[in-house]
Amino acid sequence: MSSAAEGHRSGHSLALQLAVYFSGVFGLIAILGSLLLFQLVRSHTLEEIDDDILRQKSELVRILHDGDAETVREEFAAIAMASGTTDYFVRLTDADGRVIQASDLKAWPDVPFARQVLAGEVVGTERFQTLELPDLRRQARLLSVRVDAERYLQIGVSLEDSVLFFDLFRRVGLLILAIMVGLGGLTGWALARKAMTGVEGVTAAATRIADGHFDERVQVAGQGREIDSLVAAFNTMAGRVQTVLTEMRQVNDNIAHDLRSPLTRIRGLAENAVVGGSVVGEGAEIAGSIVEECDRLMQVINTMLDITEAEAGLGGLKLAELDLAELVGQVVELFAGVAEDKGVALAGEVAGPVPVRADRRKLQRALANLVDNAIKYSPAGSRVRVTASRRDGSAVLSVSDTGPGIAPDDLPRIFDRFFRSDRSRHQPGNGLGLSLAQAVAHAHGGAIEAAPAPGGGSVFTLVFPAGKVG
Repeated sequence: MSSAAEGHRSGHSLALQLAVYFSGVFGLIAILGSLLLFQLVRSHTLEEIDDDILRQKSELVRILHDGDAETVREEFAAIAMASGTTDYFVRLTDADGRVIQASDLKAWPDVPFARQVLAGEVVGTERFQTLELPDLRRQARLLSVRVDAERYLQIGVSLEDSVLFFDLFRRVGLLILAIMVGLGGLTGWALARKAMTGVEGVTAAATRIADGHFDERVQVAGQGREIDSLVAAFNTMAGRVQTVLTEMRQVNDNIAHDLRSPLTRIRGLAENAVVGGSVVGEGAEIAGSIVEECDRLMQVINTMLDITEAEAGLGGLKLAELDLAELVGQVVELFAGVAEDKGVALAGEVAGPVPVRADRRKLQRALANLVDNAIKYSPAGSRVRVTASRRDGSAVLSVSDTGPGIAPDDLPRIFDRFFRSDRSRHQPGNGLGLSLAQAVAHAHGGAIEAAPAPGGGSVFTLVFPAGKVG
């Protein structure tokens, strides 16, 4: 797995963050709106109740000023009969707090007298209070008025219906709030997913390009000006990168092709000089070294050209049915002597036949490179294990060792051409074996992964997708 893919999976999803953000914004708006609406409704309801009380007060004050005691008594009785004794009360007291006239006060215990409420106030003063009552009415609205120097009037109205309405309003408001938060989250998720489609397309293309598929492009369009501009810029950048890399590889391949002929001639001349006896002694040794170096350079050149062919698909794959378990046995047998000389325990493990359609020669060469590297960089006493198995419908070849492993900083670069870590520079090699293995894997539609092995060492895995499995 590439580091780009790991980076893509790390951290929190932006779509989720936007969904949470939208839920929070919708929830905050809903809370503020609900509080404002509740306050407006409550204020308006209490204002209407106060207005009704004031109208009733005006009528009673007029009767108290203009009528006699019998008229006042009849009016109090009419009010009590019309409004009920639990929802309404009226009380007239004198300056000493004695009740002159009142409705039924059984349901209104412990209501403070007007003389206490309006102590020291002038005639005509009126004051509203909200009372907390001990029974189910819970709250009441009380108006205390100083009618004249000797009399005080009080009118009380239960807020039971209003309180029940406010409770219902709160419950409905909470339900609406929950719905708005849910809708906000769904809306945020939908908008975020729509906005992230283009970004995810760019991310997927970048991951593919990082894995070596330099012809990858993003096909997302119509996602909005910003996303479309991002996609266009990314595709332009990817095209330029591909052009530069293609030109570099063409230059390398042209150089490799051009070097073949002079190297072949140099090797031939040196070999003929030794065989023909034209050079002897130290000269023969030098000519022999020239032959060996030419062979080494020809191997590097041929490997470079093989990698280029595999990456470009120019060489063509000679697909045939083969068993990876059989291939593992052949490679283990081939390297058994090398491993024994190095003091490395080499073993192959297969659970049964693993049939695939693949190019036997190329696949064998890729696996041989992995096994050769594992043996080469493992100290005496180490173990190298080669396995073939099935995993989620795919065919898997794995080479693991118990050697020093790969430095974390080197992991992203180990499949680059000619890359050699500091740990491997003392070993013979040219840094092309892993590049070739990766090119072969990609040519078969598969992938190669490198990771630290549990307990130390490293493990290389060739994975072939289900479509390539026989």
